[in-house]
Amino acid sequence: MMFLGREKELEALERMYHKKGFQMAIVYGRRRIGKTALLNEFIREKNALYLPAEEVNDSLNLQKFSKLVGEKLGIRGFPTVDDWNNFFSIIKEQFGDERLVLVIDEYPYAVSANKSLNSILQHVIDYDFKETNIFLILCGSSMSFMENEVLGEKSPLFGRRTGQLKLSPMDYYDSARFYPNVSDEDKIRYYACIGGTPYYLSLIDPELSFAENLRELYFVINGYLLNEGILLMKQEFREPANYNAVLQAIASGSNTLGEIAGFTKLKSSLISKYLVTLQELNYIERITPFGSNPLKGKTSQYHITENFIAFWYRYVFSVRAEIERGFGEYYADLALNDLSDFIGPIFEEVTRQYLRRLNERGQLPFVAKSFGKWWGKDRKGNVQEIDVVVDSITGKELLIGESKWRNSFKANKTVDVLDERAAHFDTYTTYKYLFSKFPVNIGTRPDIVTIAIADYFK
Repeated sequence: MMFLGREKELEALERMYHKKGFQMAIVYGRRRIGKTALLNEFIREKNALYLPAEEVNDSLNLQKFSKLVGEKLGIRGFPTVDDWNNFFSIIKEQFGDERLVLVIDEYPYAVSANKSLNSILQHVIDYDFKETNIFLILCGSSMSFMENEVLGEKSPLFGRRTGQLKLSPMDYYDSARFYPNVSDEDKIRYYACIGGTPYYLSLIDPELSFAENLRELYFVINGYLLNEGILLMKQEFREPANYNAVLQAIASGSNTLGEIAGFTKLKSSLISKYLVTLQELNYIERITPFGSNPLKGKTSQYHITENFIAFWYRYVFSVRAEIERGFGEYYADLALNDLSDFIGPIFEEVTRQYLRRLNERGQLPFVAKSFGKWWGKDRKGNVQEIDVVVDSITGKELLIGESKWRNSFKANKTVDVLDERAAHFDTYTTYKYLFSKFPVNIGTRPDIVTIAIADYFK
């Protein structure tokens, strides 16, 4: 598979590589997010030793790693090293004077087989590797393990890293590199339904239509993504049942604490703990309206951050058994018929991602510092919502916008609504934008910028 995207992550690793002396990077992110592909691209033309740990016992991992060291040294029949201290001693003796990139992939598997490995590695770094030119990279898919057992304050490795990379799903623009020849509408639809995980995107068959790909990935008995959500949860949680319930609630449109409690029938105090954990693992985010105090939770909403997770819990999770019995076509049709409502809120987030790209290029009316939305009551007491609110670095200017994922709508009426809602922020200099699937005609309104999705991919 061709390597696509991740330019900023590669640049970060390159900067560390070119620093003098010992370096240690922690690279992590959930399964299939592209960690191994990133590291393989990074070490492609470098002096490197790549050691992929497996879910086996300590002896088998050391046996495999010893063989790889022997191959690196060009020594046939290299003896198996029997413990980690000896293994790391050999690494120092053979490669310590070189700029060697030493990658231990799926590091949590190695620690699972030997609970003392973190402490052993701490001692090795402090007394052996510290004076070498080795660039050590520890990589893992278990978010909770990497953040608690490697990066956490109680970890023996705390304070040893010189850099870290947390890989997130790619945005709409980089994701579209995986399907460059489809329509702009389908680019948004693929991103909304499959998300920004590189491996999932690589499964899209360019010979099939959008609907056919969705069916093949989610709604047939051998669909690769049919059980992927369960596998993700089992990797992070020993008892995922209540986490599944919370994610299903949010995916189904229950976005406040009270709504989630009503959907799941769980106590609010218990749900709060699950929400914190899911936020820490970047499965969900807590958002508040622009201008509100983020420390006060009364107006908070919770949203799933990765589109694959949102789609899977909304359309697949509760009907997996029926799909596995061969009745997936019916559920695929239900999902496809509901997609417009599902994609609407995601299109708002895609629009914010687009505006971040414009900001990076200096193409907004001001330098932005935050990208969000607003909801609440206007001065007349009416409940209102603004899809996109971008705040300036000076705090004196706002970009406000409406995002419409519909084939047709009354553009002039939407403009009137935008004018009305902009009045809520009359202490700011406001710039009004209308974002839509296709170009619209709003007549003579030079104060309003109209942008269609074709512009999102320029």
